[in-house]
Amino acid sequence: MSSIMVKPTRMELIALKRRRVLAQRGLSLLKEKRDALIMELLEVLREYGALKAEASKTFVKAFKALINAKMDLGALKLWEYASSSPTTMEVKVRFRNVMGVTVPSFSLSENVSAKLPPYSLTTGRSSLDEAVKSFKEALSVVVKLAEVEASIRGLADEVRRAKRRVNALEMILIPRLEKSIRYIEAYLDERAREDVFRIKILKSTRAKHAS
Repeated sequence: MSSIMVKPTRMELIALKRRRVLAQRGLSLLKEKRDALIMELLEVLREYGALKAEASKTFVKAFKALINAKMDLGALKLWEYASSSPTTMEVKVRFRNVMGVTVPSFSLSENVSAKLPPYSLTTGRSSLDEAVKSFKEALSVVVKLAEVEASIRGLADEVRRAKRRVNALEMILIPRLEKSIRYIEAYLDERAREDVFRIKILKSTRAKHAS
């Protein structure tokens, strides 16, 4: 590990010590940010696990409802209703700030531009409505799952960046500053000892001449 190129002067020593103090403060703040990001990431990961379980349940429910609708209406009639459905689902994206990380927030909206073909309660209206409702619920969970996945990626990237900056300060910059400080202190101490020794020699020489 190389030290920072420095001039071995007292002014440089003071400047390096100030830099070390600032670096140590920055390191402390970065560690706090890193730890807070990790806690937030763990919380989002827990939410993601719960959402995955919920998504699985909602899709099972939706496909069961679809099977019931198929049994009530018949495959041909069900396909007729499905292919003529005027409903489209639109995902709108906004962005929000989480721990200094910009993450997307998705919202699901429904656009209806026409009417479904007429069908009566006796031809499976109830089971079809249930299937439609169940798949909308499943889609809503999937959209939320995508939002959480995006948050996980953003937070994980920020955690990695914070860790790299912590390591750069803790393992590289601060040790180099400390090595340079020790070098200047040792140099100045040696110069001070040499000055003391020269003064003693000078005094001794003067004393001999005086006698």
